[in-house]
Amino acid sequence: GSYSVGDDSATNSSGTVAIPMSDDSNPLEILTSEAEIAQWNADSLPADVVSSENGSIVCNASRWPLLIDPQLQGIRWLKQKEGAPERNLQIVRLGQKDMIRKLEAALENGHTIIIENIGESIDAVLNPVIQRATIKRGSQYFIKVGDKEVDFHPEFRLYLHTKLSNPHYPPEIQAETTIVNFTVTQHGLEDQLLNLVVEKERPDLAAASADLISKLNGFTITMKELEDSILQMLASAQGDITGDVKLIEGLESTKLISNDIEHQSVLAKQTQADIVQTSERYRTVANRSSLLFFLTNDLSKIHTYYIFSLASFQQVFFRAIDEKSRLRLAANASRIASR
Repeated sequence: GSYSVGDDSATNSSGTVAIPMSDDSNPLEILTSEAEIAQWNADSLPADVVSSENGSIVCNASRWPLLIDPQLQGIRWLKQKEGAPERNLQIVRLGQKDMIRKLEAALENGHTIIIENIGESIDAVLNPVIQRATIKRGSQYFIKVGDKEVDFHPEFRLYLHTKLSNPHYPPEIQAETTIVNFTVTQHGLEDQLLNLVVEKERPDLAAASADLISKLNGFTITMKELEDSILQMLASAQGDITGDVKLIEGLESTKLISNDIEHQSVLAKQTQADIVQTSERYRTVANRSSLLFFLTNDLSKIHTYYIFSLASFQQVFFRAIDEKSRLRLAANASRIASR
């Protein structure tokens, strides 16, 4: 049959079936959660929408991610994200003497390996790994690395990384990997700098925002536990549930807790909106600073001597804020002394 979108009724006037749909869709809410994004930010992923979208793609892609990362923000995040001892992260480069040995060890033991700073071509020995061309024998999977077959552990993770800003990869690489562009955009950098300014000028707001995200995450977990508890009580109930006093009391208690959490969630979201509104007062600073970075970045077109990294620009950015604060304090002291 045919379908239409936007009609609340089961069928519309033309007789077609309507599909209920929310006013707007946000892929980030499907692929990840605020708590997970907060953890990524703690692991050095920049706090802007583009970076969060990139992070969700990297974590949900079915193919191995290939990061285009000229400002090195993506690999810095991966090093933190995969830095747990049990992941035994290995970082190698193409042509490195022990690369194949480390790759084989990671494949067999389910560890993480990052192949950084690749060019526009990839060693043919990596093709079976990139393609996930596994061979099944019994209950085990193997993969060919050169002339050797290696156990393929399901927890193995591979990340490819390049510093090239505009690489041209052959179609097979584009088809067999998930290319994620971590190149900073002007709007994305503006959001990053806005967060840095707020952390610098209003650490109380930054701390309050982090606390609220933690609380909202806790509310979500508690609500899920309550839902599971209700389903468990209903599933284990016997006979007429209307006469089960213990079940009724449990449901009433759950309802009270749920209402309290819902009320607290509304208050927390309102507080979060107020924090965002206050943070927006620093938007003009972030906007001009982002524009300034891209202007200085274009100086490399005049001469390669004028190449600036984002990390060095952020140091100058913080130094300017500190200097402005120092001059403001000195001016205030001078004004007080002259009275």
